[in-house]
Amino acid sequence: MFLKSNILKALPALLSLACVLNVHAVTERPNVLMIPMDDLSDYVSVLQNHPGIHTPNMDRLARTAVNFTHAFTAAPVCQSSRSAVVSGLAPDKTGVYHLPDSMSTSPALKDATPLAAQFRRHGYNTFLTGKYYHGLPVSWWPPALIEEMWTERKPPFSDHGPFLDEGRLIVDSTVYRIGPAPDGIDSMPDTQSLEHTREWLSRDHKKPFLLVQGINKPHLAFVVPQEFFDLHPLEQIVLPEVLTDDWEDIPAAARAIFGEVDTEHFQKIRASEEDWKRVVQSYLASISYSDWVLGQILDALEASPYADNTVIVLWSDHGYHMGEKEKLHKQALWSQTCRVPFLISLPDLKMAGRQCAAPVSLLDIYPTLNDLCGLEQPVTQLLDGHSLVPLLENVEADWKHVVVTSHLPGNAAVSDARYRYIRYADGSEELYDDQMDPREYNNLINKAEFRQTADRLAKHIPTEWAPMSRTFEQQEVP
Repeated sequence: MFLKSNILKALPALLSLACVLNVHAVTERPNVLMIPMDDLSDYVSVLQNHPGIHTPNMDRLARTAVNFTHAFTAAPVCQSSRSAVVSGLAPDKTGVYHLPDSMSTSPALKDATPLAAQFRRHGYNTFLTGKYYHGLPVSWWPPALIEEMWTERKPPFSDHGPFLDEGRLIVDSTVYRIGPAPDGIDSMPDTQSLEHTREWLSRDHKKPFLLVQGINKPHLAFVVPQEFFDLHPLEQIVLPEVLTDDWEDIPAAARAIFGEVDTEHFQKIRASEEDWKRVVQSYLASISYSDWVLGQILDALEASPYADNTVIVLWSDHGYHMGEKEKLHKQALWSQTCRVPFLISLPDLKMAGRQCAAPVSLLDIYPTLNDLCGLEQPVTQLLDGHSLVPLLENVEADWKHVVVTSHLPGNAAVSDARYRYIRYADGSEELYDDQMDPREYNNLINKAEFRQTADRLAKHIPTEWAPMSRTFEQQEVP
């Protein structure tokens, strides 16, 4: 039980939750089930619906959720994106811009309250299995993260599964490990972590809980059980459209930062259509496997005593290119890399099954959960996101916010409901009409009639950038 003073402090948020849930009163705080996914792009059926995609469990969740169809990551790389979700702070504040950057040396995170610690401080139990953070050693974590003290944490933590030597596709120094898992579905770390979640949900919990079940796939290696390859026969694979002149209106800074090496690798794989199809097939199979894992999680929740009082939040840390913009990778500021699946499900949600096209950020997760669970945010930690409760109440509510995504200091993209503006550290720019040109083929920045739009969005680019929290050294992405 919470003290009366804590209940009074949380009353505004609890009343807001009552409105969202379409009930007359909220007598207890809800549980939270968070499901982070890795490298999952808009290929899923709740977004682009790539031909042949098989994600029935995501569709199942969407029927009880608000599906945010215009959601973006804070950064198009695992470490930065997940640090932003955990802390509620954008990379330009923390200096966590890339994989080698360390949360432990970020001044902004020294005294910050990580999301799970926020729940624990308000009486929640917390449990983690699968991937939530980037899987860095504890020695890299800031004191606040070490003090977070999850009630329990069960491995596997961040193992992406078997790497098949016989199934790999080698192009120069780049290895795309693809193909069926040699030991079947039980060998997969995501499958193994399900047992921890099932066991947690079978317990009699006296306090509300935050349960995080991270799903590693579809991260490389694209190695999953054969039955998921069977859903995507090679002869039925539809390759993404790629324009041969797509780079002609893109600034040189873009190629220098995240395009040149990826383009070279893609061109070599593209030389063999079968190799390209094999990569896409393996990615689709990995998505279908992750969707199966999602289904197992939903089954476990529905079979538990907590199905009627649990908020579900599903998100991917960033998107991925399967050849679009001549990339087979992430780490870019186009929508293909930055737009992500993002769904929030609440019991008895009035807006269940609806889509919301407002531009939202994964940075909005922290303040939204504060509101939904009645958690008072420390005044010393000013979150960069915005509570999504107004959109959960009404998906067409007036929403004046834009979303900022950054990659390395000085490079950022800004999205509103229609346009996406990109500016690089050298001042070069891109502008796309994502409503008329969703694949962002036509850079409008040099057309005079769009200058006002570009200038309006440019005002949201950060003017100060925290120093990198660790000396940046280029390293291979795992």
